[in-house]
Amino acid sequence: MGGVCLAPHHRSMPLQQTPSRAPFALELPDIGGPPITSVEAHIPTTALRTLKLTIRQPFSDSINYGQIYTAINGEAANTICGNIRAGRDGKVINCDLVSKPRFAFQPGKNVVEISATDRDNNSYYASYVLIAGTETTAGPATKSQPAVTRFSGRKFAAIIGVSRYQFHDAGLNDLQYADADARAVRDFLLLPEGGGFKASDIVYMENNGATSEAVRDALTRLLPRATPDDLVFIYIASHGSPDPFEPRKLYFLMNDTKVANMPKTGLGMFELQEVLDHLLKAQRVVVFIDACHSAGIAGPKLVTGRQLERVENNVFNLYATKLYRETGRAVLTSSDVNEISEEGANWGGGHGVFTWALLEGLRGAADANNDRVVTAGEVFNYVSNKVRRETDFRQNPRALSATNQDFPLAVRK
Repeated sequence: MGGVCLAPHHRSMPLQQTPSRAPFALELPDIGGPPITSVEAHIPTTALRTLKLTIRQPFSDSINYGQIYTAINGEAANTICGNIRAGRDGKVINCDLVSKPRFAFQPGKNVVEISATDRDNNSYYASYVLIAGTETTAGPATKSQPAVTRFSGRKFAAIIGVSRYQFHDAGLNDLQYADADARAVRDFLLLPEGGGFKASDIVYMENNGATSEAVRDALTRLLPRATPDDLVFIYIASHGSPDPFEPRKLYFLMNDTKVANMPKTGLGMFELQEVLDHLLKAQRVVVFIDACHSAGIAGPKLVTGRQLERVENNVFNLYATKLYRETGRAVLTSSDVNEISEEGANWGGGHGVFTWALLEGLRGAADANNDRVVTAGEVFNYVSNKVRRETDFRQNPRALSATNQDFPLAVRK
Protein backbone atom coordinates (compact mmCIF):
# COMPACT_ATOMS: atom_id res chain seq x y z
CA MET A 1 0.00 0.00 0.00
CA GLY A 2 1.05 3.60 -0.03
CA GLY A 3 4.50 4.73 0.91
CA VAL A 4 8.04 5.21 -0.24
CA CYS A 5 10.33 2.26 -0.48
CA LEU A 6 12.64 1.82 -3.38
CA ALA A 7 13.14 -1.63 -4.81
CA PRO A 8 16.85 -2.27 -5.40
CA HIS A 9 16.44 -2.88 -9.12
CA HIS A 10 14.79 0.53 -9.47
CA ARG A 11 17.77 2.46 -8.19
CA SER A 12 19.13 5.21 -10.39
CA MET A 13 22.44 7.04 -10.59
CA PRO A 14 22.62 9.76 -7.93
CA LEU A 15 23.47 13.33 -8.78
CA GLN A 16 26.87 13.19 -7.11
CA GLN A 17 29.44 10.73 -8.43
CA THR A 18 30.67 9.76 -4.95
CA PRO A 19 28.23 7.36 -3.22
CA SER A 20 26.46 9.11 -0.36
CA ARG A 21 27.59 6.68 2.35
CA ALA A 22 31.19 6.39 1.11
CA PRO A 23 32.73 8.67 3.79
CA PHE A 24 31.26 6.79 6.74
CA ALA A 25 31.87 3.65 8.75
CA LEU A 26 30.39 2.48 12.05
CA GLU A 27 32.30 0.71 14.81
CA LEU A 28 30.97 -0.96 17.98
CA PRO A 29 33.86 -1.18 20.47
CA ASP A 30 31.85 -3.27 22.96
CA ILE A 31 31.47 -6.02 20.36
CA GLY A 32 34.59 -5.59 18.25
CA GLY A 33 34.94 -6.73 14.70
CA PRO A 34 35.64 -4.81 11.49
CA PRO A 35 33.99 -1.45 10.73
CA ILE A 36 30.40 -1.71 9.49
CA THR A 37 29.79 -0.13 6.09
CA SER A 38 26.79 -2.12 4.88
CA VAL A 39 23.16 -1.04 5.21
CA GLU A 40 22.25 -3.85 7.62
CA ALA A 41 24.15 -5.87 10.20
CA HIS A 42 23.33 -8.33 12.98
CA ILE A 43 24.82 -7.77 16.42
CA PRO A 44 24.60 -10.22 19.35
CA THR A 45 23.50 -7.88 22.13
CA THR A 46 21.86 -4.59 23.05
CA ALA A 47 24.42 -4.02 25.83
CA LEU A 48 26.37 -1.27 24.07
CA ARG A 49 28.03 1.58 25.91
CA THR A 50 29.53 3.44 22.97
CA LEU A 51 29.58 3.54 19.21
CA LYS A 52 32.02 5.25 16.89
CA LEU A 53 31.23 6.90 13.57
CA THR A 54 34.28 7.30 11.38
CA ILE A 55 34.55 9.87 8.62
CA ARG A 56 37.16 8.26 6.45
CA GLN A 57 39.97 9.76 4.44
CA PRO A 58 40.09 11.62 2.10
CA PHE A 59 36.63 12.97 3.04
CA SER A 60 37.63 13.74 6.63
CA ASP A 61 39.79 16.65 5.50
CA SER A 62 36.96 18.51 3.77
CA ILE A 63 33.93 17.81 6.00
CA ASN A 64 32.33 20.73 7.82
CA TYR A 65 32.33 19.38 11.37
CA GLY A 66 29.95 22.08 12.54
CA GLN A 67 27.18 20.67 10.34
CA ILE A 68 27.19 16.98 11.20
CA TYR A 69 23.85 15.45 12.19
CA THR A 70 23.47 12.13 14.00
CA ALA A 71 20.38 10.20 15.08
CA ILE A 72 19.69 6.94 16.90
CA ASN A 73 16.30 5.32 16.42
CA GLY A 74 14.89 8.59 15.17
CA GLU A 75 16.15 10.68 18.09
CA ALA A 76 18.63 13.48 17.34
CA ALA A 77 21.84 12.27 18.98
CA ASN A 78 24.19 15.22 18.59
CA THR A 79 24.04 15.76 22.36
CA ILE A 80 25.73 12.40 22.99
CA CYS A 81 27.91 12.28 19.86
CA GLY A 82 31.01 14.45 19.86
CA ASN A 83 34.59 14.30 21.09
CA ILE A 84 35.89 14.19 17.52
CA ARG A 85 39.41 12.77 17.38
CA ALA A 86 41.85 11.57 14.79
CA GLY A 87 41.65 7.86 14.07
CA ARG A 88 43.64 5.39 12.02
CA ASP A 89 41.47 6.00 8.95
CA GLY A 90 40.16 9.54 9.44
CA LYS A 91 38.22 11.41 12.10
CA VAL A 92 36.18 9.52 14.73
CA ILE A 93 32.97 10.76 16.37
CA ASN A 94 32.30 9.04 19.70
CA CYS A 95 28.71 8.50 20.90
CA ASP A 96 28.15 7.82 24.61
CA LEU A 97 25.02 5.64 24.73
CA VAL A 98 24.87 5.36 28.52
CA SER A 99 24.86 9.10 29.23
CA LYS A 100 21.17 9.29 28.28
CA PRO A 101 19.10 6.10 28.75
CA ARG A 102 16.72 6.87 25.89
CA PHE A 103 19.50 6.05 23.41
CA ALA A 104 19.93 2.50 24.70
CA PHE A 105 19.53 -0.11 21.96
CA GLN A 106 16.41 -2.27 21.92
CA PRO A 107 16.10 -5.94 20.94
CA GLY A 108 15.49 -6.23 17.21
CA LYS A 109 15.98 -3.39 14.77
CA ASN A 110 17.85 -0.21 15.62
CA VAL A 111 18.81 2.57 13.22
CA VAL A 112 21.90 4.80 13.39
CA GLU A 113 22.06 7.76 10.98
CA ILE A 114 24.70 10.30 10.08
CA SER A 115 24.73 13.16 7.58
CA ALA A 116 27.41 15.70 6.78
CA THR A 117 28.32 18.43 4.31
CA ASP A 118 31.76 19.27 2.95
CA ARG A 119 33.29 22.64 2.13
CA ASP A 120 31.97 22.39 -1.46
CA ASN A 121 28.45 21.91 -0.11
CA ASN A 122 28.27 18.25 -1.17
CA SER A 123 25.94 16.31 1.14
CA TYR A 124 26.51 12.79 2.42
CA TYR A 125 24.20 10.49 4.35
CA ALA A 126 24.32 6.93 5.66
CA SER A 127 22.04 4.85 7.84
CA TYR A 128 22.75 1.52 9.48
CA VAL A 129 20.11 -1.02 10.48
CA LEU A 130 21.51 -2.95 13.44
CA ILE A 131 19.50 -6.03 14.39
CA ALA A 132 20.34 -6.67 18.01
CA GLY A 133 20.02 -9.91 19.95
CA THR A 134 18.32 -13.09 18.80
CA GLU A 135 15.52 -12.45 16.36
CA THR A 136 12.25 -14.31 16.90
CA THR A 137 9.56 -14.87 14.32
CA ALA A 138 6.77 -15.24 16.82
CA GLY A 139 4.53 -12.22 17.26
CA PRO A 140 4.34 -10.48 20.61
CA ALA A 141 2.48 -12.34 23.30
CA THR A 142 -1.07 -11.17 23.78
CA LYS A 143 -1.31 -9.38 27.09
CA SER A 144 -4.31 -9.66 29.32
CA GLN A 145 -6.73 -6.92 28.44
CA PRO A 146 -7.50 -4.25 31.04
CA ALA A 147 -11.01 -3.20 31.79
CA VAL A 148 -12.36 -1.27 28.82
CA THR A 149 -12.73 2.46 29.24
CA ARG A 150 -16.32 3.09 28.21
CA PHE A 151 -16.47 5.90 25.74
CA SER A 152 -19.33 8.33 25.38
CA GLY A 153 -17.66 11.27 23.63
CA ARG A 154 -17.91 12.44 20.05
CA LYS A 155 -15.88 10.76 17.29
CA PHE A 156 -13.95 12.60 14.59
CA ALA A 157 -11.97 11.11 11.72
CA ALA A 158 -9.58 12.29 9.03
CA ILE A 159 -9.22 9.72 6.24
CA ILE A 160 -6.79 10.42 3.39
CA GLY A 161 -5.92 8.11 0.50
CA VAL A 162 -3.81 9.02 -2.52
CA SER A 163 -3.24 6.55 -5.33
CA ARG A 164 -3.14 8.99 -8.25
CA TYR A 165 -0.58 11.77 -8.64
CA GLN A 166 -0.73 14.75 -10.97
CA PHE A 167 3.02 14.95 -11.44
CA HIS A 168 5.33 12.01 -12.04
CA ASP A 169 8.63 13.85 -11.99
CA ALA A 170 11.62 11.98 -10.56
CA GLY A 171 9.81 8.70 -11.15
CA LEU A 172 6.99 9.33 -8.68
CA ASN A 173 4.60 6.45 -9.38
CA ASP A 174 0.90 6.00 -8.79
CA LEU A 175 -0.25 3.44 -6.21
CA GLN A 176 -2.78 0.66 -6.69
CA TYR A 177 -4.99 0.52 -3.63
CA ALA A 178 -4.35 3.51 -1.35
CA ASP A 179 -7.63 5.17 -2.39
CA ALA A 180 -9.62 1.94 -2.12
CA ASP A 181 -8.13 1.30 1.32
CA ALA A 182 -9.13 4.76 2.51
CA ARG A 183 -12.69 4.34 1.20
CA ALA A 184 -13.05 1.01 2.99
CA VAL A 185 -11.86 2.51 6.30
CA ARG A 186 -14.28 5.44 5.93
CA ASP A 187 -17.22 3.16 5.10
CA PHE A 188 -16.52 1.00 8.14
CA LEU A 189 -16.44 3.96 10.51
CA LEU A 190 -19.91 4.98 9.33
CA LEU A 191 -21.36 1.61 10.40
CA PRO A 192 -22.75 1.12 13.93
CA GLU A 193 -20.09 -1.51 14.68
CA GLY A 194 -17.40 0.89 13.44
CA GLY A 195 -18.43 3.52 15.93
CA GLY A 196 -21.24 5.12 13.99
CA PHE A 197 -19.20 8.19 13.10
CA LYS A 198 -21.37 10.97 11.75
CA ALA A 199 -20.59 11.76 8.13
CA SER A 200 -20.26 15.41 9.09
CA ASP A 201 -17.50 14.50 11.56
CA ILE A 202 -15.40 12.67 8.95
CA VAL A 203 -13.02 14.49 6.65
CA TYR A 204 -12.49 12.18 3.68
CA MET A 205 -10.12 13.08 0.85
CA GLU A 206 -8.80 10.96 -1.99
CA ASN A 207 -6.77 11.48 -5.16
CA ASN A 208 -7.61 14.81 -6.87
CA GLY A 209 -9.38 16.04 -3.75
CA ALA A 210 -6.36 15.36 -1.56
CA THR A 211 -4.07 18.21 -2.53
CA SER A 212 -1.59 19.35 0.07
CA GLU A 213 -3.37 22.65 0.67
CA ALA A 214 -6.81 21.03 0.88
CA VAL A 215 -5.61 18.40 3.37
CA ARG A 216 -3.77 20.98 5.46
CA ASP A 217 -6.85 23.22 5.55
CA ALA A 218 -9.20 20.34 6.40
CA LEU A 219 -7.05 19.12 9.30
CA THR A 220 -6.73 22.57 10.83
CA ARG A 221 -10.52 23.00 10.64
CA LEU A 222 -11.55 19.53 11.84
CA LEU A 223 -9.18 18.66 14.67
CA PRO A 224 -9.78 21.71 16.89
CA ARG A 225 -13.46 20.73 17.05
CA ALA A 226 -12.64 17.72 19.22
CA THR A 227 -12.90 18.25 22.98
CA PRO A 228 -10.74 16.44 25.57
CA ASP A 229 -13.44 13.76 25.96
CA ASP A 230 -13.66 13.00 22.23
CA LEU A 231 -11.91 10.46 20.00
CA VAL A 232 -9.89 11.33 16.89
CA PHE A 233 -9.15 8.64 14.30
CA ILE A 234 -6.54 9.45 11.65
CA TYR A 235 -5.72 7.26 8.64
CA ILE A 236 -3.26 8.22 5.90
CA ALA A 237 -2.43 6.10 2.86
CA SER A 238 0.01 7.72 0.45
CA HIS A 239 3.63 7.93 -0.48
CA GLY A 240 5.88 9.35 2.19
CA SER A 241 9.36 10.63 1.51
CA PRO A 242 12.22 12.80 2.68
CA ASP A 243 12.83 15.95 0.68
CA PRO A 244 15.70 14.97 -1.67
CA PHE A 245 17.22 18.41 -1.12
CA GLU A 246 16.76 18.48 2.68
CA PRO A 247 16.47 14.84 3.76
CA ARG A 248 15.89 15.59 7.45
CA LYS A 249 12.42 16.87 6.53
CA LEU A 250 9.82 14.19 5.80
CA TYR A 251 6.62 14.62 3.83
CA PHE A 252 3.40 12.87 3.00
CA LEU A 253 3.06 13.15 -0.77
CA MET A 254 -0.35 14.46 -1.76
CA ASN A 255 -2.02 14.46 -5.17
CA ASP A 256 -0.33 17.68 -6.32
CA THR A 257 3.09 17.10 -4.77
CA LYS A 258 6.13 17.89 -6.90
CA VAL A 259 9.25 16.09 -5.79
CA ALA A 260 11.32 19.12 -6.81
CA ASN A 261 9.36 21.34 -4.42
CA MET A 262 8.16 19.30 -1.46
CA PRO A 263 8.11 22.20 1.05
CA LYS A 264 5.38 23.96 -0.90
CA THR A 265 3.56 20.97 -2.42
CA GLY A 266 3.83 18.23 0.23
CA LEU A 267 2.32 17.81 3.70
CA GLY A 268 5.20 17.93 6.15
CA MET A 269 5.22 15.39 8.95
CA PHE A 270 6.32 18.26 11.19
CA GLU A 271 3.17 20.14 10.17
CA LEU A 272 0.98 17.25 11.27
CA GLN A 273 2.86 17.09 14.54
CA GLU A 274 2.33 20.81 15.12
CA VAL A 275 -1.39 20.47 14.50
CA LEU A 276 -1.71 17.52 16.90
CA ASP A 277 0.43 19.14 19.57
CA HIS A 278 -1.11 22.60 19.52
CA LEU A 279 -4.60 22.43 17.99
CA LEU A 280 -5.85 19.06 19.20
CA LYS A 281 -7.38 18.80 22.68
CA ALA A 282 -8.75 15.24 22.44
CA GLN A 283 -7.17 12.79 24.87
CA ARG A 284 -7.91 9.77 22.69
CA VAL A 285 -6.10 9.75 19.35
CA VAL A 286 -5.35 6.69 17.23
CA VAL A 287 -3.31 6.97 14.04
CA PHE A 288 -2.77 4.43 11.26
CA ILE A 289 -0.14 5.29 8.64
CA ASP A 290 0.54 3.29 5.51
CA ALA A 291 3.68 4.98 4.28
CA CYS A 292 5.95 2.52 2.57
CA HIS A 293 5.54 0.79 -0.77
CA SER A 294 7.69 -0.86 -3.40
CA ALA A 295 6.70 1.90 -5.80
CA GLY A 296 8.40 5.18 -5.12
CA ILE A 297 10.65 7.94 -6.28
CA ALA A 298 13.18 6.42 -8.62
CA GLY A 299 14.02 8.91 -11.35
CA PRO A 300 17.59 9.91 -12.22
CA LYS A 301 17.07 13.66 -11.95
CA LEU A 302 16.34 14.20 -8.28
CA VAL A 303 17.24 11.09 -6.33
CA THR A 304 20.46 11.64 -4.43
CA GLY A 305 22.55 8.94 -2.87
CA ARG A 306 21.45 10.17 0.54
CA GLN A 307 17.83 9.73 -0.36
CA LEU A 308 18.43 6.25 -1.75
CA GLU A 309 19.75 5.02 1.57
CA ARG A 310 16.99 6.71 3.53
CA VAL A 311 14.31 5.32 1.24
CA GLU A 312 15.90 1.90 1.17
CA ASN A 313 15.81 1.70 4.95
CA ASN A 314 12.25 3.02 5.20
CA VAL A 315 13.09 5.35 8.05
CA PHE A 316 9.95 7.33 7.19
CA ASN A 317 7.90 4.89 9.28
CA LEU A 318 10.50 5.00 12.03
CA TYR A 319 9.98 8.74 12.32
CA ALA A 320 6.21 8.43 11.97
CA THR A 321 6.04 6.43 15.20
CA LYS A 322 7.82 9.29 16.97
CA LEU A 323 5.05 11.79 16.22
CA TYR A 324 2.71 11.15 19.10
CA ARG A 325 3.73 10.50 22.70
CA GLU A 326 0.98 11.71 24.96
CA THR A 327 -1.13 9.42 27.12
CA GLY A 328 -4.09 8.10 25.21
CA ARG A 329 -2.46 8.49 21.83
CA ALA A 330 -1.22 5.60 19.74
CA VAL A 331 0.32 5.03 16.30
CA LEU A 332 0.65 1.98 14.08
CA THR A 333 2.59 2.13 10.82
CA SER A 334 2.46 -0.47 8.10
CA SER A 335 6.03 -1.79 8.16
CA ASP A 336 9.33 -1.67 9.98
CA VAL A 337 12.74 -0.38 8.97
CA ASN A 338 14.24 -1.95 5.84
CA GLU A 339 10.88 -3.39 4.72
CA ILE A 340 8.25 -2.60 2.12
CA SER A 341 4.50 -2.79 2.48
CA GLU A 342 2.73 -5.28 0.28
CA GLU A 343 -0.56 -4.96 -1.58
CA GLY A 344 -2.50 -7.16 -3.95
CA ALA A 345 -5.81 -8.52 -5.15
CA ASN A 346 -5.48 -11.53 -2.84
CA TRP A 347 -6.26 -9.38 0.19
CA GLY A 348 -9.95 -8.58 0.22
CA GLY A 349 -10.10 -8.32 -3.57
CA GLY A 350 -7.64 -5.44 -3.69
CA HIS A 351 -6.06 -3.92 -0.60
CA GLY A 352 -2.77 -3.37 1.09
CA VAL A 353 -2.21 -6.22 3.52
CA PHE A 354 -1.93 -3.73 6.38
CA THR A 355 -5.34 -2.13 5.78
CA TRP A 356 -6.94 -5.49 5.04
CA ALA A 357 -5.74 -6.77 8.43
CA LEU A 358 -6.80 -3.52 10.11
CA LEU A 359 -10.35 -3.86 8.78
CA GLU A 360 -10.54 -7.53 9.73
CA GLY A 361 -9.42 -6.65 13.24
CA LEU A 362 -11.89 -3.79 13.63
CA ARG A 363 -14.73 -6.01 12.40
CA GLY A 364 -14.16 -8.33 15.34
CA ALA A 365 -11.23 -10.62 14.61
CA ALA A 366 -9.09 -8.63 17.05
CA ASP A 367 -11.48 -9.19 20.00
CA ALA A 368 -9.05 -11.37 21.97
CA ASN A 369 -11.05 -11.54 25.21
CA ASN A 370 -14.45 -12.03 23.51
CA ASP A 371 -16.12 -9.13 25.26
CA ARG A 372 -17.50 -7.91 21.91
CA VAL A 373 -15.55 -4.64 22.23
CA VAL A 374 -12.46 -4.14 20.05
CA THR A 375 -9.92 -1.93 21.81
CA ALA A 376 -6.91 -0.05 20.44
CA GLY A 377 -4.53 -2.48 22.11
CA GLU A 378 -6.32 -5.50 20.64
CA VAL A 379 -6.23 -3.98 17.16
CA PHE A 380 -2.51 -3.27 17.43
CA ASN A 381 -1.71 -6.83 18.50
CA TYR A 382 -3.96 -8.41 15.87
CA VAL A 383 -2.77 -6.31 12.93
CA SER A 384 0.89 -6.77 13.80
CA ASN A 385 0.61 -10.54 14.06
CA LYS A 386 -1.70 -10.96 11.05
CA VAL A 387 0.50 -8.94 8.70
CA ARG A 388 3.59 -10.84 9.81
CA ARG A 389 1.96 -14.19 9.10
CA GLU A 390 0.43 -13.12 5.78
CA THR A 391 3.81 -11.94 4.48
CA ASP A 392 5.94 -14.72 5.96
CA PHE A 393 7.41 -12.13 8.34
CA ARG A 394 8.69 -9.93 5.52
CA GLN A 395 6.53 -7.06 6.80
CA ASN A 396 6.32 -6.11 10.46
CA PRO A 397 4.08 -3.18 11.43
CA ARG A 398 5.70 -0.80 13.85
CA ALA A 399 3.76 0.51 16.83
CA LEU A 400 4.20 3.27 19.32
CA SER A 401 1.41 2.95 21.82
CA ALA A 402 0.99 4.93 24.99
CA THR A 403 -0.31 3.55 28.27
CA ASN A 404 -3.97 3.90 27.33
CA GLN A 405 -4.62 1.03 24.91
CA ASP A 406 -8.01 0.14 26.29
CA PHE A 407 -10.29 2.69 24.70
CA PRO A 408 -12.80 1.06 22.33
CA LEU A 409 -12.57 1.47 18.57
CA ALA A 410 -15.28 -0.91 17.35
CA VAL A 411 -17.95 -3.38 18.48
CA ARG A 412 -17.99 -7.00 17.27
CA LYS A 413 -21.19 -7.57 15.34
